[in-house]
Amino acid sequence: MKRMTTLLIAFMLLFSIVGTASAALPEYGEEWQNAPDNTPAVSFTDLPETHWAYQYIAEMVNRKIINGYPDNKFRPNNTITRAEFAKIMVTASGIQAKKVNYSSFSDIPVTNWASPYVEAVKDYMTGYRNANGEYIFNPSSPALREDITVALVKLKGYDMSRLPDHSMLEAMFTDFEGISESAKDYVAVAVENGLVSGFPDETFRPQATVTRAEATVMLWRAFQFGNDNKSIGGGEQTTTPTPSVTQPASPTTNPSTPSHPQQPSQAVKFSVDTLVGGNGRGDVDGPVRMAKINAVDSMVLDKDDNVFFLDSSNKKIRKFNQSNGTVETFKTVNNQFNWDYASDGQNVTHYDYSQFTPIKLAYNVASNKLYVSGNVLIKPSNYSSDYYNIHTIYEVSPAVQMAAYTFDRLSGSYGDVYDTHEFISFTDEQTIFYKQQLGSGDVVYQATLGGASSIIANAGDKTGVDLTGRVEAIVTNNDIFIFDTGNRTLSKIQLFPRKVEKVVSFDSITFDSVTVCNGKFYISSGTTIYELTTDGKWSVFIDGKDLIYNDGNPIKKISQLSLDSNGNVIVYDDDNKAIRRINL
Repeated sequence: MKRMTTLLIAFMLLFSIVGTASAALPEYGEEWQNAPDNTPAVSFTDLPETHWAYQYIAEMVNRKIINGYPDNKFRPNNTITRAEFAKIMVTASGIQAKKVNYSSFSDIPVTNWASPYVEAVKDYMTGYRNANGEYIFNPSSPALREDITVALVKLKGYDMSRLPDHSMLEAMFTDFEGISESAKDYVAVAVENGLVSGFPDETFRPQATVTRAEATVMLWRAFQFGNDNKSIGGGEQTTTPTPSVTQPASPTTNPSTPSHPQQPSQAVKFSVDTLVGGNGRGDVDGPVRMAKINAVDSMVLDKDDNVFFLDSSNKKIRKFNQSNGTVETFKTVNNQFNWDYASDGQNVTHYDYSQFTPIKLAYNVASNKLYVSGNVLIKPSNYSSDYYNIHTIYEVSPAVQMAAYTFDRLSGSYGDVYDTHEFISFTDEQTIFYKQQLGSGDVVYQATLGGASSIIANAGDKTGVDLTGRVEAIVTNNDIFIFDTGNRTLSKIQLFPRKVEKVVSFDSITFDSVTVCNGKFYISSGTTIYELTTDGKWSVFIDGKDLIYNDGNPIKKISQLSLDSNGNVIVYDDDNKAIRRINL
């Protein structure tokens, strides 16, 4: 009864909104029916004639669209890969696959068997972009039902100029929300034209993998069944295929408001896994299934993709060990952080660890060492009303030792501590650049590890930039590029001769976190991640609407952001108290 009611609603919605449908809506499960008659026999040792897809497979094998394996097996229940589907889509549709002397995807060399087929379908099957800006096809990844549906609708040339009816999908499928936003138009058109129908349990299963048997049936239905002129391009119609990858936006230099970044032209899927947390708030070490997170105020990854995260309130650095899947307390602020400073070589000032507030983690790739920065606020005995705010950076691996420091005298009460969001950047094993928010304004420092710092840019004397939020920087030979999430501006500081200029600013977007990888900025807003180059070019790196959550827990906002050695994005999800990985 529920199924009939749902279908009735779907029919009413469809006809009331769009007037007439191009074809009768299919019944649930119809895409697995209407098997061909009088099919020739095939002989595969793992495909009996009683197999539900035997007739479809037999006809497609007879038409030389799909083949078995040399051991005389068809393997109907094997998950079909993207490369395999590209091949059978080419042979089923009649596209001409030719060898080329170039490759559109970095993970498919021209010598790969799949190269001619992938190049032939690249306008219909979605490509992916990794952190290095390379375009990949992921040929060994499973082909998803949603991806196949989008590819077939594009390939067959159905009219996409009108607005397809999403309300029909919502009424028909209980997992409507699981369909990626950029794929819903194509799924709606596919359902309206009888290309797909979903399952008898009223689901579409957009993110489900597809077996070789299922893929064979979908292709047979698309190109062999029915009389709705399902030839490529719709007969006399011509279509302009949508590019399969997102191209970078045009460069913009010094605009007050940049052009909007280009959106992915078709569904690009990124699955999300939880690495640590998701078990409620807490401070619990151990295997990830039981570990809990209290807070992540800063987060970095080392060369082995171990995740270090800072819990400032508990004054500890914790570590997710990638190799064994456990969480441990890596460092706690204790007497190892005590420091004795001799300003004149004789008079020693002692700085006690209990006055140190950790703020930010940093990792130096050149030396493979971890650092933590923070403030020490003390009241020297020879001052009646002033305090010293000592900004310190400690090396914490392999041992705790002072790496760099600055002083700022504060007038007022003990509570006048600046909660800085400074960047820390290394150009080699010994040279460090960082920013601190002081009473005199925002200051950028340079130091040799182990020594005092020197000011190279100061907002107070108009040789620096106004920094108000969380910032990161890219340091080159004579320039520092700084992106600030507070004022939403990328600035360039030319050191010699001193010159400060605004590269690009964003008036209408609020940013939550920022990181640097391979000379580019990656900035989050909600669950969308943008890529920004030092010359002001920006584009959508990951659209938050295209995230698929393997554990069913969506991300609302990315509070911390980093990238691992494989180009996957590691984020902190504060709502779920979890560190998660977006798989690219």
